[in-house]
Amino acid sequence: MLESLRLRWHKSLAAMNVLATTYSPLILGGLIALTTFQKLTLIFHTDGGGDLLGADIPKSMILMAGQNPYASNPWASPYPPFLLAVVGGIIRLTAGNTVLAPVTIGMISRDVRMTGLVADVLVALVVFVTLRARRLSGLSSLVPSALFLVLPSISLSPYYWFNTDVLGYPVLAVSVLALVLRRYFLGSVLLATAAIFKVHPILAIPLVLVWLIKRRGIAKTLPTIITTVSILSFGLALPAILPGYLESVLGFNLSSGFGGGTSSFTMMNLLYAVFPLVFHISLSTTVENQVWLAATAALFAAAVGIVWSRARELNPVDIVAIGLLVWLIPLRQIYTHYLVWAVVPLLMRGRLRQTLIVGSLLELANTMSSWSWNLPPDPFPILATPYGFFVTSLVYFSVSVTSLVFILRELGARRQVEPKLVDSSVFLERYPIPAVTSA
Repeated sequence: MLESLRLRWHKSLAAMNVLATTYSPLILGGLIALTTFQKLTLIFHTDGGGDLLGADIPKSMILMAGQNPYASNPWASPYPPFLLAVVGGIIRLTAGNTVLAPVTIGMISRDVRMTGLVADVLVALVVFVTLRARRLSGLSSLVPSALFLVLPSISLSPYYWFNTDVLGYPVLAVSVLALVLRRYFLGSVLLATAAIFKVHPILAIPLVLVWLIKRRGIAKTLPTIITTVSILSFGLALPAILPGYLESVLGFNLSSGFGGGTSSFTMMNLLYAVFPLVFHISLSTTVENQVWLAATAALFAAAVGIVWSRARELNPVDIVAIGLLVWLIPLRQIYTHYLVWAVVPLLMRGRLRQTLIVGSLLELANTMSSWSWNLPPDPFPILATPYGFFVTSLVYFSVSVTSLVFILRELGARRQVEPKLVDSSVFLERYPIPAVTSA
């Protein structure tokens, strides 16, 4: 009986794979229409939340007015000026010279989020195009894009979708697509642009450059290195001349876990809350910074060694994903919209089972985070305590670590040859999906 059920499952999966191969553009278009309608409904019935209303929008309008956005409230929107300029440009295009006021901020927030909706659809399309460019088809090319579209729509807590990070995801996605298409200069430039929008891809850049040097040589990679370093210098280092910039950007990321371990879902909550509560040990900010920097440096050094020694086996999708995961795993402040930066290249890997596992863990982490913030319905009020935040942090940690394990586990099985475009049945699963044939 078990064997019969297994056979039926394989036949059903094969039929779905054939259906997805034949009608994937139509199915994806239908999902885009449905999820866009649902998100539009959500936009018109919500204000966008405190991050947009109290931080990103006001700071962006300050920058567009020619003033220093870091001069006051340094931890409100502690991001590079490029992010504020992008948001400010959207406001200028959609709302003109509208003055920020209680009666207008709702309209401004709606316009920004509707632009984010366009960015959301663009990411799903780029993921789909990237997978097709890698010769993946059927469910393996459709499900990752569908998952990116559907998760915010079916989530118990869709609020992370309102964050301005959604405007940076398309830059990251297009950069990965360019790298897959061997447009290495363009891909590296866009990756650097994504890093000056939000710093999370910062460690993926040197990993990509190391990979390019190993594969193409230093001479051919030098223009890419110079351009990439220039973008990072102008976007991240030069703004240091603005009073308050370093306090804002570095101060937030070097903070000692404000909220007593109940402000974000990082493994550093072990130092912020668990150790003080259990062992009555209060660590200084200097020690916490040293732990964070040491963990990040160790992971990054290991990543550089892997990329250098396995350059022939690795592809740019995996390299970008590794760089993002190395940055996010020990990060001092973690939220769902931060993890989505790593999820974007993970979706582009086209591994169906892995995609579903990572997506499920991401949704579990996001749902638990909403309970931790006491958002109704909240069946587990204990999650709002420092111990609850740490438990949720473990789930966030599992998303990143599981993803990294998936990537590294495949490295040993790959032959040391130039990456070639292969049929989707090779990489989709451990065993190929059986085809449906007529008698």
